[in-house]
Amino acid sequence: MLITFDGTFDGFLSVVYAVYYEKLEPVSIQIDGTEQLSLADLRRIETDSEKSARVFNAVRTKISPEAALRVYYAFLSSAENRFLSILKYIQLGFSVGHMVDSRLHESFVRDVHDFYKNVGREAHLLHGFCRFAETQQGVFYCPVTPKNDVLVLLAEHFVERLMNQAWVIHDKRRKKAAIYDGKSYVVAEVPAGAEFSYADGELETQELWVQFFNALAITERKNKKLQRQLLPFHFRGNMTEFV
Repeated sequence: MLITFDGTFDGFLSVVYAVYYEKLEPVSIQIDGTEQLSLADLRRIETDSEKSARVFNAVRTKISPEAALRVYYAFLSSAENRFLSILKYIQLGFSVGHMVDSRLHESFVRDVHDFYKNVGREAHLLHGFCRFAETQQGVFYCPVTPKNDVLVLLAEHFVERLMNQAWVIHDKRRKKAAIYDGKSYVVAEVPAGAEFSYADGELETQELWVQFFNALAITERKNKKLQRQLLPFHFRGNMTEFV
């Protein structure tokens, strides 16, 4: 059976609920509109917030709070096989409890651990690599193009760091943004052609930052290989000092 859902975390947990209570045996779980041709029966699961909350609470209590966090982070991964791996991880967890994380001989357990680490690492790196620019509206704008869907993790981080400043973090890869007004944030789709204008003096400030960055560099101690390890190329397109 091929199962599809709306692509949200609640939607995925609704799939887990349906699989558990209806005894479904999916061979693939895909987001609506991305499903590939298959000879398997097609079943679409509607999102139900009450059912998803029950599943997430069950993961926290029957497995562990750490497992619930791993499930959420793994869901944010861009890996194509993540949904089926997470489902199998949860199913095993409901049988063995917190011991599921010691069953590393199971490939899907290793997958979930890897997804969790990759998503957490990318979000952590972006905490330091995000570059905000002031716009004419007084809102600070930050474009990002992460491999994984870490926008909410970034938003939660910067709510604590820039709590009194309105800002927008724009995930250009997924065409959505976290928009914070100084009190709370929402995640919304960004319409095609949306633009922003720099505040007066912002470009001069960026130029000064680039000059400062270059002035700190010691030519004799440059290590391109180490720099690539600490700062992968896919982050640099949105960083002032590398643009």
